[in-house]
Amino acid sequence: MFKSKTRERRIFTSRKRSRPRFSIFSAIASLVLVLLVLELLTRIFVDLTGNRSQFARANTKSDLTQAYKLQFVGQNGDLDPKSDNTSLKAKPSLAVGYQLLGNQNSEHWSINAEGFRDRDPISLAKPKDEIRVFLLGGSTAFGYGSPSNATTISEYLEQRLQKRLQQQKASPELYKPDVLPFDKVEKQKYLAKPAKIKPGNYRIINASVPGYTSGNELAQLALQILQYKPDLIVVLDGYEDLMLDSEQEAVQAPQIDLDRQNKPTSFVDYVGQFIEPIENKSYLAQIAQDRWLKNGEGDEKQNFILNEPTSNLIKYLPPNKDELQKRVGRYIDRHKQILSLSAAARAPLVVAIQPEITGRNPSQLTDSEGKIATDLGRSYIQQVRDSYPVLIQATQQLAKAFPKNMKAVDLYKLTDKYPSPSFIDPIHLNEAANQKVAEQLYYAIASMPKMQLVPTQAPAPKPVYPRPYLNSR
Repeated sequence: MFKSKTRERRIFTSRKRSRPRFSIFSAIASLVLVLLVLELLTRIFVDLTGNRSQFARANTKSDLTQAYKLQFVGQNGDLDPKSDNTSLKAKPSLAVGYQLLGNQNSEHWSINAEGFRDRDPISLAKPKDEIRVFLLGGSTAFGYGSPSNATTISEYLEQRLQKRLQQQKASPELYKPDVLPFDKVEKQKYLAKPAKIKPGNYRIINASVPGYTSGNELAQLALQILQYKPDLIVVLDGYEDLMLDSEQEAVQAPQIDLDRQNKPTSFVDYVGQFIEPIENKSYLAQIAQDRWLKNGEGDEKQNFILNEPTSNLIKYLPPNKDELQKRVGRYIDRHKQILSLSAAARAPLVVAIQPEITGRNPSQLTDSEGKIATDLGRSYIQQVRDSYPVLIQATQQLAKAFPKNMKAVDLYKLTDKYPSPSFIDPIHLNEAANQKVAEQLYYAIASMPKMQLVPTQAPAPKPVYPRPYLNSR
């Protein structure tokens, strides 16, 4: 038999190698491997440069930011499906603009059944020995950014008032006595001592809501707070009123289309949704988010000021003196009405102008606070420094007109006793600064005559008549 030439040719000639087929799974595996290597190299670089603590703080800050982000219910009453259980939930309200949902809890805050930042519910029937102090205001009074309820202004204030009662009990000689002596010299000596505050179980109820202005607070006081029979009302506000257009009476819940909100509208949105679950864990993802994705923030006003980046806040300031006067006038008008309601309820009023970073001495700003000021810009800083004194002066004049029922406290310019740093952003404070604010509010409360224990006057001593001398015979 003859051999086939074709077969022979195939045996002795070189075969063409088949090209490997492209596999999408191989490409994905290669990409994942490259990302893992880059993540490992990034972590090694971060550890070598000593910046690991910055990433840890960034993770904590991100958790706090998410926890304090307001998530509003939609028109049909449903919550945003993108929101998680750790975000602060709020709902629109025709009466007060919007309000917090009751019975919410997270690692960083607790909201009771009434919608107040408190661990325990509050009953309409006030216990006999309870002294109720309501704290009204916006995000600063609420304790935005605080790790827990225990590090808020309201909690520190409650502790300070209870501590004062303990001091009065342990060292009564340091204070005015319950009964003043009749002797004028002795009486003047005791009157020079500080008065005792009223004894009782002081309970500070944090009724503040992030974003509230004086218009929201007025409606809240009239429709929600007064029914709980407050003994004292403390308002910590001012900044949001300066930022709210004079044509608006109060802050309303933003109009949210949940269907549209849940759909990504750009490539950045798609990428942001993809890396969101791993952003807090991956150093590489955090760098990518900071360097590229956040550069797409818009310059237009948001429908809710708490959603604004720091550099955009200047857009909310009054553009001229006329607009400033209108905003300050609205603020004073609302507080006059708050004062009328509190006076009718026999509850004295403390109005404190909240701190703001431009009131801090520049020499006391830390690097982190200095970066905040830089992001705000020179124009913002100068405008706020020009606007705040106008608001403060008008508030002090209102307090002078009603000295028995109102006390004004200026917290704009923090004293040297405040820690450095004090600010975590332009208006929100850290734990140590919250404690200092509570201390100043405590002194304001303790100095109000209606919160003091009034000593009684000792009766005049009975005259001593000499006994008649009888001569005996």
